[in-house]
Amino acid sequence: MKTEFSGKSCGVAPTYIESSDTNAQNGVGLFIAFMIVKSLVSIQPHIVSLFMKNLNQVGSILRTAACFALLTMNVLAADGTISPAVTNTAKKIVLIAGKKSHGPEGNRIHDYPWSVKLLKVLLEQSDVREKVSVETYFDGWPKNEKPIEDADTVFILSDGRDGNLFSEAPHLENAERISFMERLMKRGCGFGVIHFSTFAPEVYRDQILRWSGGYFQWETDGERKWYSAIKVLDTELSLPSPRHAISRGVKPFRMKEEFYYNLRFSASDESLSPLLAVPALPGREPDGRCVAWAREREDGGRGFGTTCGHFYDNWKNDDFRRLVLNALVWSAHIEVPELGVESTYREHDEISAYLSASVVPLGGAVK
Repeated sequence: MKTEFSGKSCGVAPTYIESSDTNAQNGVGLFIAFMIVKSLVSIQPHIVSLFMKNLNQVGSILRTAACFALLTMNVLAADGTISPAVTNTAKKIVLIAGKKSHGPEGNRIHDYPWSVKLLKVLLEQSDVREKVSVETYFDGWPKNEKPIEDADTVFILSDGRDGNLFSEAPHLENAERISFMERLMKRGCGFGVIHFSTFAPEVYRDQILRWSGGYFQWETDGERKWYSAIKVLDTELSLPSPRHAISRGVKPFRMKEEFYYNLRFSASDESLSPLLAVPALPGREPDGRCVAWAREREDGGRGFGTTCGHFYDNWKNDDFRRLVLNALVWSAHIEVPELGVESTYREHDEISAYLSASVVPLGGAVK
C-alpha cells in the first residue's frame, strides 16, 4: 500500500511511504505532525488552532497525530481542559467574571466575560507567560470551588449590589462564601476587584478593608445612601505611588471612564498604596480622588482594587492595561518586570480564535 504525505504546499516533492502496516503509517504520520506542530508552537500558540482547522486536506491520520503533538506540548488537566505549557513553579491566577449587564453582549460596557477572556490571553502572550497559569470562570462563582483552593490570586470582574439594585458581587454572596474567602486570604492568596465589584455592604466592611484595602460604600445606617460617588469624565490620571511595583512602566495617562470615587479606606492603614488618582474629581481629602490602590496584608497576601473598567475599550490604553496586568502578577507574588508586563491589545475576534484551541468542559473553567 502506498501512502502519500504531500509537501507541495511547502514547495517540496511529495514523500511516498510504501507499507502494508497501518501502524507504521500512523507512526510516520505522528512523527511528521509532531515536528510540524512543535515548530508552530515555538512561534505562536494560536497558529496551532489555524493548523488544526485545515488538516482535512492531509487526512485523518495527521489530524490524530497533530492532536497528540498538541497534547505533548500542553498540560491536560483532570477535568479535560488544555492549558498552555507552563513551568512547575507557575502561579495560578483565577479570573471570575460575573454576568454581563448594562445592555447586550458586545456593547463594550460591563462586558465582564470579554474582559476576563482578554486578560487571560494578554497574560498568556505576555513576557511573564511562563510564570502564570490562568483559569477563568464565567456567570459568577464556580459551582465547584475545589480548583480555587490553591489559587495564588483571585480577581473578580462583576456587578455588585447597590441596595435593592443588582446582585452582590460573587465573593460576597453569602456567609459560606465569606468563610471560603477568609480561608484563602489567611493562607496568603492574592485578591483583586475591578469596577462594580468594588461595591460592598457595611456588614462586610472589615473583611473588604483587610482583603483589598477599599470599597465603594453605598450603604449608610442600613439604607441605600451613598458615601461614595460616580462621575464619568474624559480626564488625566496621575500616579500617587510611582515607585510601587504595580506602577512599573506606567506613565500618567488620559482616559474616559465611569470613575467611582470618595471610596471608603481605613485612614490608619499604612499598608495601603494609592496607585491612580483623578485630580479633576470633586473628591474629599485626603483620598477621595483615588481610583486604584494596592494593599500588603498582614497574612502575607496582596490586595488590589480599581473602580475603572466600565468601558471595554479602555483595555486599548497601554498604561491602564499594563497597570492591571502588573497588579495581577504582583498579587500572585510574581516579580513585576522592570518596565511592567508587556502585552499587545487583541480584538475580541482574535481572542475567540486563540481560545478556540482550548477544550472547555460545559460549566467549567477555561484554562
